[in-house]
Amino acid sequence: MTEIKTAEINKQQPPLERAGFKPIALSLGVGALGGGLMALLHVPLAWMLGPMIFNIAASVRGVPVLIPHGIRVGVLCVIGVFLGGSFTPELLSRATDWAFSLSLMVMFVPLITFVASEYFRRAAGFDRATAVFSGAPGTLTAMVIIGGESGADERMIALTQGLRVVIVVILMPMIVTAALATAMHEGSVLPEGGPFTWTEAAWLAAAGGVGFLVARLFKLPAAAMTGAMAASTALYLGGVVTYRPPDALLWLALWILGSAIGSRFSTVTAETFFRVSKHAVAATSLIIAVSALFALAASWLTDTPYLTALLSFTPGGVAEMCLIAIAFDVDPAFVAVHHLARIAILITCVPLATRLLFPKAA
Repeated sequence: MTEIKTAEINKQQPPLERAGFKPIALSLGVGALGGGLMALLHVPLAWMLGPMIFNIAASVRGVPVLIPHGIRVGVLCVIGVFLGGSFTPELLSRATDWAFSLSLMVMFVPLITFVASEYFRRAAGFDRATAVFSGAPGTLTAMVIIGGESGADERMIALTQGLRVVIVVILMPMIVTAALATAMHEGSVLPEGGPFTWTEAAWLAAAGGVGFLVARLFKLPAAAMTGAMAASTALYLGGVVTYRPPDALLWLALWILGSAIGSRFSTVTAETFFRVSKHAVAATSLIIAVSALFALAASWLTDTPYLTALLSFTPGGVAEMCLIAIAFDVDPAFVAVHHLARIAILITCVPLATRLLFPKAA
């Protein structure tokens, strides 16, 4: 058993948050280069994968790239508004069928946490607490905070959780493309909307901002996206707005979000990054295998297309998986609800499990 020395990932760099606009410009510039190149190569979801991969390469080589949290929140609000536009009355009529697949999520989350954490403990040499919080399928911030309070290595949790998201986000667009035998939709990926009006655009902008504030007040999971999605869904279903944002805004969100994911690794040495990556790949492969089995059960129970169920159960980041669903028009509402349920289960159960598993830390 090879034990990873977690102290090696503590390669601190100067706080980028205080470095002004330069790290943001570098990250977006690197992201634009990666997105443009991937688009020329016709890579699926090029404007998220390219910025992500190029920013990872830059960050582990010590380039000061950074997308601040505030910008990410704004992007998540935009994604939430897009998701709200994917809910239709016809879709909601199937909501009762979702109860079966959502009930599977209650079993899926603890099982996948156990499988991944056992791998990290036995194969990677993690201590028990670090293994558990590294194996839990999201969210990165919550797992780092609660894990640190339980005596786990926060930086190792951040690294493994971040790598899980990266690996899933790289693989799933390719899987979707292969399964559909086609590239992303060239036209609009949302139901046809009404004409642009300043009033309706203002309503949607307000839905993003107010929805986020309300969701944060009630401590909902993925508050920026969840709140914006709920508020914009209400506007669409209530007939207040019919206009839907242009796809160009979606590609902009892809570029910024991909850059944000890649720039997370700026405090990790290249040596440690690649050494931990092999364990992250193995653990994520196990996670995807279990996800595929649960997706099969969900597809059978609800008569949902298997690809939709697979996107719903494979635990990448909530926003990232929803963006993939939007970009390929693979039932974004179904995917969003299931990933939000996964996060809600984690946030609800992890504190209780922490008290049981690590009573001294609690």
